[in-house]
Amino acid sequence: MDIGGTPTIAEVEYFFQLWFGNTIHSLTLVSVFSPPDQEILELSSHAAYICHHSGIEALIVMEVKAITAVVSMVPDYQVTVNGDIIIPENRFSLMEVPFIKLAALCSVVEDDNNGIDDDVTDFVD
Repeated sequence: MDIGGTPTIAEVEYFFQLWFGNTIHSLTLVSVFSPPDQEILELSSHAAYICHHSGIEALIVMEVKAITAVVSMVPDYQVTVNGDIIIPENRFSLMEVPFIKLAALCSVVEDDNNGIDDDVTDFVD
């Protein structure tokens, strides 16, 4: 999302339309995430984009046209050397195109050469 010329990550709460006379305005209510943790961003050479969810304190209404990309903000789980999983309370990591990356990691997308794009059915049991 672009807010005041600054790229920003936000969670869409819902979409709605307002009518003023003959003009329809397509809008969205979003909750804005914090800017990325600069120390982690720099140490990771801009690979780890870690944010905090601001919740209802950061609700704003924006035009739908302000949405410039769709990404996922996933909990930033951490695994200790003992294999224990640490679940963060309010720490999220940016993941672009998560389904495609997950599919590539799991090697579940196969080239069946039938000319039909049916990869989604590969995931249904």
